[in-house]
Amino acid sequence: MALNTEADARAPAVSRRQRPGPACDECRRRKLRCDGQQPQCRVCQERGVVCEVTQRGVRGPKKGHLKALKNRVVHLEALLENRFPAQQQQPQQDIQDNTQSSNELMPSASSIDVADTAVVDTSEPWLPNATTSFPGAISPDFSSWFSATLPVSSINIPPDAFFQDELYQLYLDRVHQSIPILHQRRYLLWSKSSTKTAQQRCLQYAMWTVASLLSAQFRDITEPLYQQTRQMLEYLSVDGNEHNNISTQLAQAWVLVVTFESMRAYHRQAWMSAGRAFRLVQAMRYHEIDSPIDKRGFSSPQCGDLIEVEEKRRVFWMAYFLDHVISMRDDWPITPNEHAIYTRLPAPDAEFQSGQYELGLFLSEAMAEPTLNVRSSFNECLILATICGRSLLQSQRYHIAEAYGDMTLDWAEQRPWLDTLLTTRLQVMMQCYPSPAKAYDPLLLFVHILSQASMIYFYKTMAESAARRSINTVQGNSGVSCYKSRALEASATIIRLAMTLCELPFSKIHPLMPIPLFLCAEFLYANVHSGEIFQLRLQELLHIFRELKNVNNHQQSYLDLLPQLCIPKSNELFGHGVAGSDLN
Repeated sequence: MALNTEADARAPAVSRRQRPGPACDECRRRKLRCDGQQPQCRVCQERGVVCEVTQRGVRGPKKGHLKALKNRVVHLEALLENRFPAQQQQPQQDIQDNTQSSNELMPSASSIDVADTAVVDTSEPWLPNATTSFPGAISPDFSSWFSATLPVSSINIPPDAFFQDELYQLYLDRVHQSIPILHQRRYLLWSKSSTKTAQQRCLQYAMWTVASLLSAQFRDITEPLYQQTRQMLEYLSVDGNEHNNISTQLAQAWVLVVTFESMRAYHRQAWMSAGRAFRLVQAMRYHEIDSPIDKRGFSSPQCGDLIEVEEKRRVFWMAYFLDHVISMRDDWPITPNEHAIYTRLPAPDAEFQSGQYELGLFLSEAMAEPTLNVRSSFNECLILATICGRSLLQSQRYHIAEAYGDMTLDWAEQRPWLDTLLTTRLQVMMQCYPSPAKAYDPLLLFVHILSQASMIYFYKTMAESAARRSINTVQGNSGVSCYKSRALEASATIIRLAMTLCELPFSKIHPLMPIPLFLCAEFLYANVHSGEIFQLRLQELLHIFRELKNVNNHQQSYLDLLPQLCIPKSNELFGHGVAGSDLN
């Protein structure tokens, strides 16, 4: 009985310590013991305040949740180890080796790799298996895969329906005229569908990425969109079921990403991405769409209706053009081989958008045609890029032959042939196309400037080869001087046309416009001591650069792009442009 009495005496105290229910807010704030009386506890009653209890959520994960997550991670790692050899699971190094000033523009999350083949890092257990199939070709939820890697933005990724429509309209107004690879009505049909393929979703992200760069409203989502687009491209480019993983939409997305990277001055990455884009269209055999020998099958480039086939032509030639133009910046090797192409040039955009059937010429036919039955600024860009590519290729072949002691290849024999081609195109531009100042078209203005820059590039490759041969003959010097004078005239035309750019908003300028403009600036700077006329022209061009807005920063001008766009041997031009120092 004594034991029971002692236990009964302790029972109230134990009951008080184990009183169920949380303490009220006032007792929590004062760190006092709450007696839990209703409707007021003793503390709240003495102080005359309302006794309230705030319900709090359960802390910590549910029982067994962590264990389930660990088991899931182990399972995914085992799947990845079985899929990829052990030697491929080493982390890849970042290959972006731009200058320090260029790196300031690069996105902070620079883990994106642009090697020839994407390797899945097993340290990321959330990454899906490359061979995962999706029923009905429905796109997986990319936003849930990559949301953890994206910075916080005021606009959700992906944007809601309203912002998607806004970005698409921006794309049509500011991108499509310069990069005409999309059939607008066909895109609208599948973009409104709730069941999109992964490739279609990736193309949408690429379109939003470029459009947001040309808009002040969507600037805060430009880099998140770019990062997510790159990761989607890397995932879809991993070899799995080849017929399901590659499509025209995937190639179009690569083309737009190359354009974006060039605009952002990620030059080395843009060049490598351009190579990947062209290899992709080659893998789909888009270089032989119009071949008389059609290997009919699921992957035949001739499969599809007229609009689908024309879209294939356009994305192929745009990949061809980007590879050529970006390679011109630093005389990098060109990926395409024009002699292996059996695909006609694109039809005019008006006929393409209206669904009218019209076949273009082959590239060789168009280059030899002195007159034009069909006018196309896009096709003129392709012809001019091909001429520049031939000039670069002949110069590189000469240097290689010289290194091996084989002098059978004479650059002087190739020069008249290329000169005739280029002169013909310049005459066609003057006679068959309207003045870009009167009939505004961003692609037309770009091709006029590119045609003059092609003459400068032709002189540049010839002068470098002549310098290596150390020509001292009067005939040799007179030939080089003649082309130098023609290049100087071309620079004057570029300056005159570039003045038109100052009257336009930055969003209405061709995305690749800095390439020919800075090619002209490098030519003038390299010859600044050849005469006063070169100094005057360079000053005029630098003045125009001060007036042109930098697409990467609306508070800056083209002068701020000089360190990224000029090749290393001409970087001194940046000092002259900003400081305005004497060029003598």
